Amino acid sequence: MAAAVSDHLPQNAPTTYQGAAADIPVQPGLYPQGTEFAHPLHYVDTAADGSEGAPGRFPGARADRVKEIRYMYKIRAFDPDYAGPEIKEESAPAYANRKGGWIDNGAGWILAGWIEDAGGALRAQTPSELVQCVGCHSGHEPQRETGGHATFQSGVGVTIDGTWAMPRRLPGEAGWGEMTAMGYRAPDDSDAVGTAAYPDPINRAMATGEFAHFLENVVGVSLYGDMPASVEAFLSNTIRAQSGYSADWPALETASAEAYVETQRLRARLLKELTANGAYQDTEGNLVGALLYPPRSSALEAARGYRMVVATQRFDFGKDVFPETPVTFRYFREPETAFAHQDGRPYEVGETVVDRPIDEDRTSLTWGVGIAPTEITDSPDYQPILDYLAEHAGPSR
Repeated sequence: MAAAVSDHLPQNAPTTYQGAAADIPVQPGLYPQGTEFAHPLHYVDTAADGSEGAPGRFPGARADRVKEIRYMYKIRAFDPDYAGPEIKEESAPAYANRKGGWIDNGAGWILAGWIEDAGGALRAQTPSELVQCVGCHSGHEPQRETGGHATFQSGVGVTIDGTWAMPRRLPGEAGWGEMTAMGYRAPDDSDAVGTAAYPDPINRAMATGEFAHFLENVVGVSLYGDMPASVEAFLSNTIRAQSGYSADWPALETASAEAYVETQRLRARLLKELTANGAYQDTEGNLVGALLYPPRSSALEAARGYRMVVATQRFDFGKDVFPETPVTFRYFREPETAFAHQDGRPYEVGETVVDRPIDEDRTSLTWGVGIAPTEITDSPDYQPILDYLAEHAGPSR
């Protein structure tokens, strides 16, 4: 199964899956019906690295306490190559069960979740909370019947059969066992940053370092595309003209859209210089811990913010609390890519983006879909398949 969804099937591969799915023909890129995954999300403990004497039972900076459990079960076969708009579309009803805590993702899977109630005990998630799961774990496949339009806009577009599970598994023995967060090792200083034990994995399609590609194209390392304070500090100390870079790492300018775009372009150029000279890896060739892990103070602050969400039970509005709105949530558009609110009001520079224009033509296949330009730069089509670790494949650049 892992070989099928990771596009590693040998020529002499069996024609059926194994185990309970032994009577189901292998289809590259698809899991057999009956596949299930469980994913516990833990609180962070920066001292938990799995070494002798470390707190808790788990490596990877995971505390013993679980904050959420996510579950997927493939209930029916779904082939995106043959699914038309009548099968899966944005305006189709979402089938969910409030008592059981599950939702149908429209692409063959039932998604379920349990999250903390106000007292800290796990409870079934509500349908509105489970929409977040469908937002990533669904399909996003252009259909031939509709001229290439994506008929269902939920889903991030870089999953394989709705998941990252097997394609994102590290190759070899490193990919089986407890999740270690790239071999996390706790720091000696209680508020320092830990270190990693693995180099940059190689992306199979691009034959280059996965994290290097991420740095160069996202120009941010958080889930929200920005740079946390600890990462900013590392980059500011590392990327210096006196160290051979073309400029010092700049602070983001937010006084105008033009200044913001210009500093982001400079940052993107400097990050390419960082990856080209391998400075995103440490002296042992492993990923730099400062780019992956928070210091203890940041982890505790994030936990305090999350506790506010648990106490108020407002998971529908997100699970992170910010001291201020992330810069990537704010409006910095130059005239050629500008957009307004849906009611036509212009956005002000720095204003929080709360809505975008949509296709309002009810006869259109993309009715209700956003039509504002994304400003995503040209880059190779991204496939989420990891092939080898950098140490096995030579330099990543």
